[in-house]
Amino acid sequence: MRLSAFSSLRRLAPQARAPPGAAWSARRCLVSRVEMASPPSADRDQFSELRERSLLRHIISSSTEGDPDSVMHAMDEFWDTYFNGEGTAEWKLRANALDQAIRTKNPMAAMEIGAYCGYTAVRIGRLMPEGGKLISIEIDPLFAAIATKVVEHAGLADKVTVEIGSLENRLPAVQKKGTIQGTLGAVLLDHAPSQYLPDLQILEREKLIAADTVVLCDWSLYPGSDNSEQAPVERDAFMSYLKDRGDAVTVKHQLRDKDVFTVSSWDFPAI
Repeated sequence: MRLSAFSSLRRLAPQARAPPGAAWSARRCLVSRVEMASPPSADRDQFSELRERSLLRHIISSSTEGDPDSVMHAMDEFWDTYFNGEGTAEWKLRANALDQAIRTKNPMAAMEIGAYCGYTAVRIGRLMPEGGKLISIEIDPLFAAIATKVVEHAGLADKVTVEIGSLENRLPAVQKKGTIQGTLGAVLLDHAPSQYLPDLQILEREKLIAADTVVLCDWSLYPGSDNSEQAPVERDAFMSYLKDRGDAVTVKHQLRDKDVFTVSSWDFPAI
């Protein structure tokens, strides 16, 4: 998803349409300023679908096929226009933190939970080593379809696979296909914060989390959600769990004293 702003929007969307407080890849669809200024008088889900469809049209028409950076630029452009630049500082902070973590880890296998329209899948995919694989899981069928097309347009279909459904429902199929070999080098949690802990525990039970796995979490909030109490509570509970599991080392990327993105690594005890 497109970090920050994107994330936020995605969490408003129909999947466990994440509660207010999930900042996501909001910069992923570029409709004209006129369209943005005059949104259709439809319910939220219908409007959301129109927005994401507009994003895909913009990406296809405004970016260079096979060029991940061009695709990301088109998505950034869309969301910058859509939100009039709001959330850009968080987005840049999140993007830089994610790039740094993936470049440092250089994982052969990675998983993203919460693909939205594919921004982060492209961002991570472009940094995956030769032969590396990113599994991107998206519960909303429309968003998953858009993410798949965005990944293909960016020329990363050989490195990124988008799966439709929740982690719990799709993981058995992913394992059966042998898409994941061994453990995950990195996991990005970018869906509903209430699912961060349950989904991490699923990966633990399936022995996909190793002592050197890096856990990345998006805690950014979308415009208008700054007063939400749910995300901070869930964040604290999740971070407490990581601490209790061992000697977790967590790097917090903050803006205005608020956690935007965290990078955690630690030695898990044998499960």
